[in-house]
Amino acid sequence: MTRLTLASKRHDPFWDMDGEGARKTRTQRRFARYATWLIAILVLAVVATRLPSVDVEFLVYGAGRPILGGAIFALLGASVLLALGKMREPKHG
Repeated sequence: MTRLTLASKRHDPFWDMDGEGARKTRTQRRFARYATWLIAILVLAVVATRLPSVDVEFLVYGAGRPILGGAIFALLGASVLLALGKMREPKHG
């Protein structure tokens, strides 16, 4: 006996029951979402290629250690906030 696949959180069980206009609107929203992500990734890539070079010795051993520590704690804090946002996301259905 084959197992049923698990539906993702974004699965819409009424996709085929709605009219053509609703399906077209969903498709346009999905396209806009992907286009926004693509633009954001491209902007980040351009910004990352334009960054100035950094002396690693200064950050690791020199007076730049507080800068490195602050950057690490900022990344840690951002990841915690993103994780909490995912946990508190309202359940649909």
